[in-house]
Amino acid sequence: MWGKLEHYFDEYPVRKQIAKLLLKYGLKVSDDMKIKCGNIEVPYTKIAKALDIDRRVVKETVAMILKVPELREVYTNLEPTVHMKFVGRHVGYGVIEIEPEPRAIGILAKVASKIAEKGINIVQVVAEDPELYPEATLTIITEKPIPGDLINELSKLEGVRRISIY
Repeated sequence: MWGKLEHYFDEYPVRKQIAKLLLKYGLKVSDDMKIKCGNIEVPYTKIAKALDIDRRVVKETVAMILKVPELREVYTNLEPTVHMKFVGRHVGYGVIEIEPEPRAIGILAKVASKIAEKGINIVQVVAEDPELYPEATLTIITEKPIPGDLINELSKLEGVRRISIY
């Protein structure tokens, strides 16, 4: 998705950083010029401090987002979401992270099919956007830990570069 939005910020490298951070964390821009995580307001100063920039640039970025219809449509509808990668195992779930070959197609379908064949339900899937995350991964949380033989099968699938278990 970032690849479809970043060109709006080409002339403004600092605004581009801000816009990317908002997208990465699902921070919404509201019609009243606020940045929100769900319904919790995030002050401009906190965003500015995280990026080591002036808070006024954050405000200018929000104003720009609200003026450009395509940006407004995206940023006013963002929602944060829980990612269970580091907590799944503490509640008995299985957590596998797959690093795919660049631009591999169908990895999720192949992996999900293999997991389903073993009668294991998938609780959550997070596929990172390679344009936002340089080392984009596919994280799959299952209702129970993945057995070793299935890990071996998954690691042999075409397009799978590396698998990590959490």
